[in-house]
Amino acid sequence: MTDPMPNKLKDFDEKLKRAKKPKQVKEKSEHNQAMSNAYKYATELLAGFAIGAVMGWSLDKWLETKPLFMIMFIFLGAAAGIFNVVKSSKRDYEAQLKAEQDAKNDQAE
Repeated sequence: MTDPMPNKLKDFDEKLKRAKKPKQVKEKSEHNQAMSNAYKYATELLAGFAIGAVMGWSLDKWLETKPLFMIMFIFLGAAAGIFNVVKSSKRDYEAQLKAEQDAKNDQAE
């Protein structure tokens, strides 16, 4: 069977649905996305600290060198956490730019 709606009509219908969204819903969605990203970044940073501390504490206990490895691994974990946050935020920023560019292209058509 053939499709009852041609592709152009489907595209127009999708654009019309997006245009009908209230501005408040869109703003609230953007706010929720920003909060979600902030929690994700904080979790990644905290996980780096925690994993580094646990690994250092375990090595210190095993090798009987009290604070040495814990301090070293906390710094390594913090560096890894910061690296993950930077990498993740860069990826999110590029996705946001692509979405904005796609929206501009949709409006131009």
